[in-house]
Amino acid sequence: MHLSWLNLARAWLHSVSREPRQQCVVMEGMHLSVEAHSKIESAASGVGPFLRNSWYVAGYSQELDMQPLLARTILSRPVVFYRDAGGNVAGIADRCPHRFVPLSKGKIVDGQVRCGYHGLGFDRTGKCVHNPHGPTGALSVAAYPVQEKLNLLWVWMGDAALADPALIPEFANLDEGHHHVRRGYLHGRAHYELMTDNILDLSHIEFLHPGLGTDAVGRARVDTTQDGTIVRTSRAMKDEVLPPGLAYVYKSGDQRVNRTMSVDWYPASNMVLQVQVEPVDTSTSWRTSTQTLHLFTPEAEGSTHYFYVGSLPRATADEETADRFLAALSNAFVTEDKPMIDAQAQMVGNHDIMSLKPALLPTDKAAVLARRTLAKLIADEV
Repeated sequence: MHLSWLNLARAWLHSVSREPRQQCVVMEGMHLSVEAHSKIESAASGVGPFLRNSWYVAGYSQELDMQPLLARTILSRPVVFYRDAGGNVAGIADRCPHRFVPLSKGKIVDGQVRCGYHGLGFDRTGKCVHNPHGPTGALSVAAYPVQEKLNLLWVWMGDAALADPALIPEFANLDEGHHHVRRGYLHGRAHYELMTDNILDLSHIEFLHPGLGTDAVGRARVDTTQDGTIVRTSRAMKDEVLPPGLAYVYKSGDQRVNRTMSVDWYPASNMVLQVQVEPVDTSTSWRTSTQTLHLFTPEAEGSTHYFYVGSLPRATADEETADRFLAALSNAFVTEDKPMIDAQAQMVGNHDIMSLKPALLPTDKAAVLARRTLAKLIADEV
């Protein structure tokens, strides 16, 4: 009997207890109806549909300062982003309807995107408004709602009528007057849910990231909850000495500290990680903190745009500390996370990892909750 991973996840979530982390959880599930099985399996599969009615990060505002036409594939659709005559960001399909060349190979003229091949021009609505060869007629390309907020470019790939800017997650600590903000990007050759799984289970930092983890990670108390469609997980590590790089960032030196890492996941794939560090010795009173946004945007079924944004309070950190913080993050993401997850994706292939029935640990709870939530949202719009 074929078992849906969603049922497996449900059974597992009921069975998880505070057992040692080495314990694997064996799960069984019930058979779904043919209709429900088809919708959920399609939604949960790495080769199934994406959640389209959702805001995804398409890039940084600064990218448009460096290249007026920013080409980026989002959810398997090529899109070109640019600023119109009013300076507002627009996003239209990056394929001319004439000979199918990328419009991003053209240029901007009077707030329009002019195709570099035969000169057709398109406005922010996707309508052809310039044809040097005759009437524009009904020529057009798809247009996508775009919002620019706190130097992030957000795009909505689904029903434009549902694109409510109020649905964009509210991220704190991006005010550069009060925080040092540093931005990075990497391209992952893996399904985006494998990459979100990685952040939702930070037990891996003890083993994969020697510059970030200590043995206190494995001894931590982990709490995971769900509030509507938001999944929250926190890891409280007690009485540890931070590795030298982190000790510099958090100003802890060789003191023994308590460190708490909290992750909030917003569908489809945006996360904020808050870290707070304070001394074990209560006779001294200080606290330092950082925030990192982990913003995963599917490029296609097997590749992902990874935008990460680090923030440190100006009150407790200087420019050099902020630079070293981003450098440490980039080193961990590029030289440690990416090779591991890319290799994982190669082993998983075109399968949804959950369909392969992996052994699940108690530390996987947040990732399973997020996958289950996302699968339902996708199934509801299919």
